[in-house]
Amino acid sequence: NLLGATRPLPNFFWEPEKTDLECLRQSIGQVRDHGYAHHIQRLMVQGNFALLAGVDPLQISHWFWAAFVDAYEWVELPNVVGMAVYADDTFTTKPYAASGNYIAKMSDYCKSCPYDVKQRSGPEACPYNSLFWSFMQRHRARLSQNPRLAVLYKSWDKLPQDEQRATLSTAERFLAALQPPEAAWSFDDDAC
Repeated sequence: NLLGATRPLPNFFWEPEKTDLECLRQSIGQVRDHGYAHHIQRLMVQGNFALLAGVDPLQISHWFWAAFVDAYEWVELPNVVGMAVYADDTFTTKPYAASGNYIAKMSDYCKSCPYDVKQRSGPEACPYNSLFWSFMQRHRARLSQNPRLAVLYKSWDKLPQDEQRATLSTAERFLAALQPPEAAWSFDDDAC
């Protein structure tokens, strides 16, 4: 758990109708119904959300293992822990973190989403945008040393401080509203 992520897995991972984020509702609903999703949905929609929101790596790993028909531990664990939530930096040189812009380019989810993928702050802004910048700021000491991320920090630093504060406040409000699963669920690593 390289980044110290401890947030409980949100309830909508088990009940996708409980989120209004179209990309998560559709992709998690597909997993619930079919036990499968394309690797872009796994890494850049579901995994990216868990990374940006700071979901406990073990909880999101258990969800992937339980939810997908092709989730074999020897593949699932390194892909989720090493790539999706960057809980171990031996697998990749930087986290696969992205804003809503990436999802908009790779899918048509944003067309029917109630959030505006072009906005960074406020109640109509795509949560991936504010969560992305919140994530980058929370882990700036570690990530700013990576030359591949330096340009992102330069871009952020050029924004007016009131815009930075509004973006980070939007992320805080979104994260505070996340709900853990209503029904207790557990995963026994030793039973497998």
